[in-house]
Amino acid sequence: MKLLLSLILLITISLNCCKSFSMGTNKIDYSKIENQIGQQQCFASSGQLPTGYASSYVILSFNGNYPTPSGIQQSSFLESGFMNIDLVGEQLYVDFLLDNGNTKTKGSLWGFGGNSTQYVSVSYNGSQYCFQQPLSYSIPSLDGLKYVTDFELGTVQCDMFESKPKDLANSTNVVLLVDKSDCSLISGSTENINNTPSGYTLTNYYYYKPSADQSYFQLPSICLNQPNSKQLKSFTQLPRILENLPF
Repeated sequence: MKLLLSLILLITISLNCCKSFSMGTNKIDYSKIENQIGQQQCFASSGQLPTGYASSYVILSFNGNYPTPSGIQQSSFLESGFMNIDLVGEQLYVDFLLDNGNTKTKGSLWGFGGNSTQYVSVSYNGSQYCFQQPLSYSIPSLDGLKYVTDFELGTVQCDMFESKPKDLANSTNVVLLVDKSDCSLISGSTENINNTPSGYTLTNYYYYKPSADQSYFQLPSICLNQPNSKQLKSFTQLPRILENLPF
């Protein structure tokens, strides 16, 4: 209940802040961006697209839409962690702590698009376990990003993009803010649409780096041996950050 109240409060504050910076009233000081007046600066050509990235993150969801095997469902939670994604090699790594108000899950996930396999390592009752399963995420892609407008977050001049991830089946608007100066991820948000229950998410990115660190894709010894803990698969929560990433 405390988590739900916190989610409602934080989402309300975030939405009110966003409304105060509506596109019609948000005045950008373009003098801060020499020779970049009112123009898209990031991802305008294939040469600007990153081959991968690494970032810490915090994601807050209040009734946000998420894909499941049985269709789009809503979920409220708080998640924080670190992700390292190789867009070219189709590899990903996420270290996460997920709290849905009832249970907390701390773990790591390695995903490999080449063989469509993922490994999940979690702490349970003071012990560490690892299990293997089919890859349950699509390796993020830049496909579908559409430039919307200029935006200012604090004093940071941004490009605003929108996306409609295929896994969310046109149920969700996704907005991404990117720093014009170096094209780094800053923030992302989603809103449920098309007759799905009202819901929102807000994601902030920290310590962004525009390339993946390959060392994170090395599996630990506990996952190199025969993966165990089949009994944990049914109730282990997986990281949610990958389920609504624009890329």
